[in-house]
Amino acid sequence: MGYSRGASLKAKRQNKEGIHPSRSKVEAIHAAPIPADKQQLQAFLGLINFYHSFLKGKASIATSIAEPLHRLLDSDAKWVWLDSHTEVFNKLKNLISSDSVLVPFDETLSILLTCDASPYGLGAVLRHQLPDGREAPIAFSSRTLTSTERNYAQIDKEALSIISGVKKFHNFLYGHQFTLITDHQPLLGLFSRSRATP
Repeated sequence: MGYSRGASLKAKRQNKEGIHPSRSKVEAIHAAPIPADKQQLQAFLGLINFYHSFLKGKASIATSIAEPLHRLLDSDAKWVWLDSHTEVFNKLKNLISSDSVLVPFDETLSILLTCDASPYGLGAVLRHQLPDGREAPIAFSSRTLTSTERNYAQIDKEALSIISGVKKFHNFLYGHQFTLITDHQPLLGLFSRSRATP
């Protein structure tokens, strides 16, 4: 497989069930050989990032898993590929599934934005609450924390995940009411109606 980062018009397909990643692109990711250098690794991570909106579960999972691979891309890091890197590489490939389905955005449905932070990255999930009570994903987002951001206190990382999620999905959220969801209790305390926010 070549490590092309360009997105074709056939990168995604849509049917009555929703939007899926292209089967041929998913197969190409699954068949990807182990990168031989930093350039190939960067291209592979770019391809995974292109499909991050289809990642199942919390979007921060991929960011956390990919951490050892991102460290190989540091400017001062020597290229030494270990068995642990192969394990991470294969886990990332398995996150992308042709069975992943997203629902199209519908401004008439309730909008939910869940944001979370790990020690290594930020994640957000944009979802609809369907009329039957089920929640369906519209898109997932994640990014790695910078070296400076990793030194933030956890409450600051969680707040940053909210800022990042709202910015990422601004085009969907702007002008709409939406429910913001976080599991970080100290952060919830800042927004309590019973006390003024500093």
